[in-house]
Amino acid sequence: MKKILIFEPNSNQALSMAKYIKKYSNYYIVGVVEKEIRFNRESYDEVIIEEFLNINIDKYNYILPMGAGSTFAIVKKYQKLIYANEIFFSSKNLIVFDKPKMLKIAQNIDVPIPKTFYSIENIEHFPIYYKENFENGGGVRGIAKATSEIPEYSELIYQEYIDTPFTYGVGFLAKGGEIIASIQHKEVLSYPKDGGSAVVIESYENDKLFLYTKKLLNEVDYNGWGLAEFKYCNKRDDFVFMEINAKFWASIEFTLKNNPLFLKKLLEIQYQSKKENSMLFINRIFQYDFVDIVKKFSYFWGKNIIKESPLVYQIVRKIIPNGLVENLKRIWI
Repeated sequence: MKKILIFEPNSNQALSMAKYIKKYSNYYIVGVVEKEIRFNRESYDEVIIEEFLNINIDKYNYILPMGAGSTFAIVKKYQKLIYANEIFFSSKNLIVFDKPKMLKIAQNIDVPIPKTFYSIENIEHFPIYYKENFENGGGVRGIAKATSEIPEYSELIYQEYIDTPFTYGVGFLAKGGEIIASIQHKEVLSYPKDGGSAVVIESYENDKLFLYTKKLLNEVDYNGWGLAEFKYCNKRDDFVFMEINAKFWASIEFTLKNNPLFLKKLLEIQYQSKKENSMLFINRIFQYDFVDIVKKFSYFWGKNIIKESPLVYQIVRKIIPNGLVENLKRIWI
């Protein structure tokens, strides 16, 4: 029996990935966390507690780091993780964690980017969008209308604010810089809304998104999986490149349901697709405040619902103090 090791098994993407592996294969799934944490373990055969870099990965057939942190640490240590069909995840991919470097690469190959400033002193106009200059999985990011609204944090870049409502993504599996499986989507709602995980996601297709992603991956000789993200700019009448996430993405359930080629190519797991044009990740709704939930209710209607953890806990958390919530969590999860 093949064994799969999943780092950060409590993450949204890990829960989705483990669910599909469990449903469509007989692989033995092991999750590894660095400290005890409660989460939905129904798709895992075993969960171990250990420092990520202390794990002997030779005991496993496939290694799946999930978040930015575990991906960077594991791939930097081992240089290459091997999968089926001669696919591998290479340490060369880690270049995309360096956002200034990737923006310059994009600019050099005629992939549009937002106007970017690398110091506060050089900012020419507001509002601007600020984010960390090195990917740490979320991190400091947001919109500032004045210098006083920018956090006191030295490792930031500042970008022209693209004031359009959606984020567009191209999820991909690549080999030698060539795309061998892909899917496009539109994040209709995200949390945080200025750049985060999809709450409502829809199918979307555009040749330019595919072309820009292909050019970027070819330029850096990318191997493995990732998600390229873009915003549409009305001023340019074009998409602008924001970043590539060299990790599995939080909305990967949409990918797995609509394109089984990902798991077939990567882990030799086969199943039939069940096409879904849209999805609602219902647990993420409760990260909004009540006013926003009411305002956005029309977006939630008629979507295929994905539930990642017990909803009772999410609802109770909105109305009961945190200390009591943690006690209830021990009962429900």
